[in-house]
Amino acid sequence: MNMPNLAARPFLNARPVWLVTAAAALLAVALVGANAVFFIHTGRTLAPLVEHRDRLLVEERALSAKLSGLVTQLGKVPWKSLGARVNATNVILREHNFSWLVMLDDVERVMPYDVRIVQISPDVGPAEVDLYLRVVAKTREAMIELLENLVSDPSFSRPTPQTEATPEQTESNSYQMALSVRYHPPKVQP
Repeated sequence: MNMPNLAARPFLNARPVWLVTAAAALLAVALVGANAVFFIHTGRTLAPLVEHRDRLLVEERALSAKLSGLVTQLGKVPWKSLGARVNATNVILREHNFSWLVMLDDVERVMPYDVRIVQISPDVGPAEVDLYLRVVAKTREAMIELLENLVSDPSFSRPTPQTEATPEQTESNSYQMALSVRYHPPKVQP
């Protein structure tokens, strides 16, 4: 009796492999089906979002074109001359806000009795005013007193004589002086 040689051909149990293969195939078919259903379902729900995205892209292109047009227009603006115009307007506004009466009261307060003003010219700045004065006095001491009063008064600073003439130089009986002084107007309460 011949016995089969089991060592030459061992008995293979292929049943678990076929079961795992069949289960994997069923799972793959189920996943493909679920994927197809999900694709069809999400494809329908994404359609409004895709349309909205396309509308936003069209709007973005239109706004970008409009913005580039505006940038081109801004490039044509004469910025330097506008700056000069703004500065000129600010000077006019400062001059309109400047109170001549207060300034003249302050000048009168420091002016000695023997000195009279021939000319007064203000140059209005952002915080102070440069005054150019031409004055006439009977004595040199009156001119010195005017300079001392300007130095000691807090409304004025940096009095600087520009020119001075004696009675012999002017053929008159008076001393003449041109000077500049910085005037600090009081703050205006709105």
